[in-house]
Amino acid sequence: MKMNRKIFNQTIKALYDDIDIIEAWETYNETLMTMGTGTERDIDVLQMLLTLDEKQRLLWRTALAESGYEMTPIQVDQYISIVELALEV
Repeated sequence: MKMNRKIFNQTIKALYDDIDIIEAWETYNETLMTMGTGTERDIDVLQMLLTLDEKQRLLWRTALAESGYEMTPIQVDQYISIVELALEV
């Protein structure tokens, strides 16, 4: 079930005071769309992200960078938090 935008904003700001709220909301909606229309593999990857420990997150971040998508460690944490909200974990 989709979270109300106001509730989402309050929740994500409580977790991360320095976050681009517009980009976070877009990521949240993209995650919901993937959950609704993505392949089984897409959904498995989202769920797998939630199980990564710190070392595994670093490896995932490195793989992303090697494919041209740079994220800072805090951005990885923020992304995973957004996925958790979308998956209602």
